[in-house]
Order: sequence, then C-alpha cells, then structure tokens
Amino acid sequence: MRNYLLLLLYFSSVLFPLLAQEGYPKPNVKDLLFYIQHNRGKNTYLYQANIDKQGKIDSNDPVKISRQMFDNNAEIKSITAIQRKFAYGIDSTPQSDKSYELSLVSYPQQRLYLRSNADDNYFVETTLNGIKMKINRLFIFQKEGTSGLNTKVDYILFFGTDQKGKHVHSKLVID
Repeated sequence: MRNYLLLLLYFSSVLFPLLAQEGYPKPNVKDLLFYIQHNRGKNTYLYQANIDKQGKIDSNDPVKISRQMFDNNAEIKSITAIQRKFAYGIDSTPQSDKSYELSLVSYPQQRLYLRSNADDNYFVETTLNGIKMKINRLFIFQKEGTSGLNTKVDYILFFGTDQKGKHVHSKLVID
C-alpha cells in the first residue's frame, strides 16, 4: 500500500504539470528560439533571434521579445517596459560572433546560451538539474494570491530536446 501511494504521488507530481498545459496554443512565428507561458492565461512571450536584412544576428540586441495575445485574437505586441525590466527581459553578453550568454532579468541565476549551428540557425540551450537541453518552451507556475509587480513563482518547467533529439523536461523550483 505504501509503495502504491508513493508511486501515485510521483506520477501525479510529474504528470499534473504536463496536463495543466493542455489546450495552450503554440506560437508559429519566424526565427522562434523559445516561448514562455504561465498558468494565469494563454498569452505567450516570444523570444526570436533578432536577424538583420543581411542574415546576421544583431550583436547589440540578439533576442527580440514580444507577446502573442492569444486571449485577444492572437495579436502580437511588444512587451511593456515594465515586463522587459522586471519579468520577461533578457540580459545578453557576447561570447563570440554567433554565441551569447543570456539570462532572464527575473531569474539571472539560470544561464542560457544563444548559439548557432552550421546552417546559421539559432537556438538557446541551458543545463538544468544535470540535463543539457535546447529550450523549446518554459511554463511558469505562479503562486496563488500574488499578482502584478508582487507576482511570485513556485516553479518553472523547461521543455526542450537533448543532444540526441530526445524530448526532455526539467523543473526549476524557486525558493
């Protein structure tokens, strides 16, 4: 009986976060690196490679950030100055011509890396809980009873692919 309960608790902790995202729309935009969604609405934050007309990444601003308002006819808008400064903005540091160290302004401890493959296709990767992955999306679980500038986060789920192309995910618990 005890083993059954432990198994049930384990699977509910793994499957519930995945099921909580069912029905969320997937963005379809050019040069998408990854996107962020959260448990308080379906609006989505898009992170795209900021490519110029010559096909080169903008070294001063390598990641273009916008939001797709799925709760409002899927309209795409710029993020607000407050969102950029306190929540969804990106800090970037060049490492080479085609490589940047990135971090979300709201959680700078988790390092992300913008890289380019041989075909000049850009992607973002990170290592979390010992799992190295190309990030496809993040899902943020916000704490109940918090909102606005006082929003607190319980955890973030990272979804992506490992070096062999296998789908992986990892959970970052925020203390």
